[in-house]
Amino acid sequence: MDWKPFLQNKWLVMLAVLGVVLILFGTLWNRANPSIPTLSSARQAGTSSAEAAANQPASALGTGSTADPVLAMEQAYDQQLTAIIDQLAGVQGAVVMVTLDSTNQLEVANDSRTTTQTQRTSSGTSSQTSQDNSVYTERQADGSSVPFVTAQQAPVVRGVLVLVDADDFAVARAEIIDAIGHVLDVPAYKISVQPKRSNP
Repeated sequence: MDWKPFLQNKWLVMLAVLGVVLILFGTLWNRANPSIPTLSSARQAGTSSAEAAANQPASALGTGSTADPVLAMEQAYDQQLTAIIDQLAGVQGAVVMVTLDSTNQLEVANDSRTTTQTQRTSSGTSSQTSQDNSVYTERQADGSSVPFVTAQQAPVVRGVLVLVDADDFAVARAEIIDAIGHVLDVPAYKISVQPKRSNP
């Protein structure tokens, strides 16, 4: 091999050596400092909080004897929206109920391969089609393999019911519908705001 063209471009050789050194340094630095967040650790942290809420025992959630991840997410939404709505001017004692169609949905990377084999015989042709589906996985720092997540979709909100005691109900109703519509990305027809019954 003739090294003459490479040696004439010494700056290019030095740039390549510097790139290799930086790649090796980055790999060794990441192993030495596992506390530095990476993309996969951030993705795991985002999904682990939802999984932790979904895997809590039902007694901790204040529900019956079965733990339902949809119910856990609904209760979390209820508490957050109640706290936000109570902060609106002229609104007291809000009670919120959110119903969801499902929990978070994860889309994973798939590898689909379709193979078609055609054979010609004296009696005619025959074809055989086989399809192989596999899920891409990524290796974690501890050596385990997890599916590679390409997208995470938020749960679909079926409807929201809000009971409030407000000084000016018409204004409060419009503000609450607007706030919930922006926070949960829910159309106004799925949000119902009703006045609380006054106690005699």
